Amino acid sequence: MECNPQSKIEQSCPQVTCVPVKLCRFELLAEPGLVKTGIVHNGKIYETDGTNPIAVHEAADVRPLPPVGLPPTVRFFRISDTELAIEPETQPLYFYGNPGVLIGASQIVSLPDLTGELDYEPYLACVVAQEGLGIAVDQADSYILGYTILNALVMRDVERAEARAGCGPGRSRDYAMALGPVITTPEELDDALVDEEKGRRHKLSAVARVNGVERRRGDVQDLPYSFAELISFASETSPVRAGDIIAIGPLVLSEESFRALENGDEISVAVEKLGTLSTKIE
Repeated sequence: MECNPQSKIEQSCPQVTCVPVKLCRFELLAEPGLVKTGIVHNGKIYETDGTNPIAVHEAADVRPLPPVGLPPTVRFFRISDTELAIEPETQPLYFYGNPGVLIGASQIVSLPDLTGELDYEPYLACVVAQEGLGIAVDQADSYILGYTILNALVMRDVERAEARAGCGPGRSRDYAMALGPVITTPEELDDALVDEEKGRRHKLSAVARVNGVERRRGDVQDLPYSFAELISFASETSPVRAGDIIAIGPLVLSEESFRALENGDEISVAVEKLGTLSTKIE
């Protein structure tokens, strides 16, 4: 990705750099409520003001926050649902998520009372670096700030009620979406690049576990579209903006039978080179 002084998420992420980095947002446990930004390196958090170094913190002393503060939009390109199935000859379809329910890595959420069928859906996500409209596929990779993991918690019984009513996803996904743990800049994935014909595609293994037991496994290269294609498609009718999140998934699939999440369950989604995103239900 070429460096562009305007390719940054103001007030959300550190300035885009020309070197591979992992960008983060966090608060110190000793200073709750005070949002800080930085770079993760060798297990330590290097706090910055977007340009200049400020301090170095141990991981045990910080609370991770979503690496994007409050994105303008979250677009889900869901590829497994019957109504939203993506065929090679058709255009991708997407729906919107609520940016207000984003949570960071290693967070605890309560089990909602209105569902008995809480589930999870892991997605690969990218963060848009700058505004654009009508972006060509061969230009769209330059609009990517970096990549991250998104894990949406979904109330399946509510989702079925929405489907019967003929409406799109709404309250069933208006609960919690974990994002993180960091934003990995594109240069970090150069050695995993497998194709650039329709935008950059990478070979990255992915695995989802519940309470340490593997439940699903897959690879990023098997997703049907590149982020360049998705950004180009999304920008045909409205601008994409700095901080927008584009998600595609579910990232890891299997033939496992459904098991509702319960109190005490911990879900972790690990993607090669992007890290591990964990969420606990209590």
